[in-house]
Amino acid sequence: MRLLAEASTAAGNVLLSPLDPTSLSEARGWRRGLIVGSRRDQTIHEATSILRTLAPKIDLDVAWSGGRPASGIRRARRQRYDVVCVLLTGEGFAREKLAAMLSGAQVALAYGANRQWYRIRLPAFHPGNIRWWARLILATILSLAYLRPMAAVGVVSLLRRLIPPDAPTSQPGVPTGRAVTFIVPTYNQRHMMDFCLPPLIAEAGDAHQVLVVDDASVDDTADYVRSHYPQVRLIRLPKNRGFGGAVRAGIAASNTPLYALINTDVQIRPGYLDAILPHFDAPDTFAVCSRIELPGGSPVETGNVAPAWSGVLEPYHVPPSRPGPILYAGGASSVFDRAKYEALGRFETIYRPLYFEDIDLGYRAWRRGWRSLFEPSASVFHKHRAWIGARFGNAFANETFLKNGLLFVWKNVRDATMLAQHLAYVWARLFREILDGEGTIARAVLRALPLCPLLMVKRWGAHRIADLPDSEILTRARPPVLDHSAEVAAE
Repeated sequence: MRLLAEASTAAGNVLLSPLDPTSLSEARGWRRGLIVGSRRDQTIHEATSILRTLAPKIDLDVAWSGGRPASGIRRARRQRYDVVCVLLTGEGFAREKLAAMLSGAQVALAYGANRQWYRIRLPAFHPGNIRWWARLILATILSLAYLRPMAAVGVVSLLRRLIPPDAPTSQPGVPTGRAVTFIVPTYNQRHMMDFCLPPLIAEAGDAHQVLVVDDASVDDTADYVRSHYPQVRLIRLPKNRGFGGAVRAGIAASNTPLYALINTDVQIRPGYLDAILPHFDAPDTFAVCSRIELPGGSPVETGNVAPAWSGVLEPYHVPPSRPGPILYAGGASSVFDRAKYEALGRFETIYRPLYFEDIDLGYRAWRRGWRSLFEPSASVFHKHRAWIGARFGNAFANETFLKNGLLFVWKNVRDATMLAQHLAYVWARLFREILDGEGTIARAVLRALPLCPLLMVKRWGAHRIADLPDSEILTRARPPVLDHSAEVAAE
């Protein structure tokens, strides 16, 4: 029953999108409304007051008030409500809430315990439309096909319970030195070299190194670096390997106990290493990420990464705060312990051409009990997606991020509840998006499915004795700002 409840919650999350209720221009015409799903009188009062402000003439029915289901919810589909509001205050998606969402109301809304409003995005029902039926059949086929990797995950997990997992081969401690190699993977980025390299060269000085990995560029990036930056070491790959492959080649070519990954669209600030290197005095430090500054002060990416799980892992950046743990150190501006990196099995190349390589690496480190940390006094300036947007386009980048998010779950997640949430999330999103004429999740699933056998091999080899469970990883990887916010909210 718990797995079913968690799966219902994850599926419901797919249907919610944040909303400013004042943007509902049609609210003035509402005459009848239904509020359903909360045992908290205060929440019911708040939602009622807001709805009556939006629609002064509305007549509201309340179901499940005081903890007793209202019998009228069974007749919701015959009441012809203009709006249905589902209250999300910790009880999950109960039967009454699901019935209300399917009541046929013109508008379906949700109101959360965080006082945030959401629109519930249910696909329209068009039984007389041939295209609608074709989309329904496609969504059904892909949903059934997605049972294949999930069944494989279950089989591998069951066998791992019967066969003792491997013990860790090594437990590296404090790095043997503080020398750093700045590794800059690049592909057709000659125009970014003058932006990225001068600050790196100045920061490296004589004690550290700068290494540019040319990932088989077809422009003159390699020749430009050789002629304009002779103090920089350059290696040129004969074949394009993607981000993970280029990073692996760069690390293999370096010989320092620490390495830093720097994107070509990143410019480091003075004092970067002075702020970061002291963290490696702790034996459990795996990586340290700097504060990231975006053009115009945008808060989209800060480096202070928090974990979120809604059926897939959705890391998000929170405002810079004090130093502390984060889910992973981003591959654009972080310093890593080379010995721990080698013990983890190096960067994963299954995610090529981009995204999730650094997330996967950081998650595996947490699994072994090695921390990734955030240091706000070290900073970089990042031209966000300057390279990705130009080479791939944002639509392909978003689709690839989702595809790799699916692969990450197949490879790494072991918790049964989280796997149930994942399956419900994917199924709900497949039906919603395909019936609405969207193709992002469908293309992501189709690109991911052929990789299932390889992912199962990697999943088998990832198990180790004394690994941290998934729930513990998500707890330990919370940045301090989140705990501080919770304390403030509690007060």
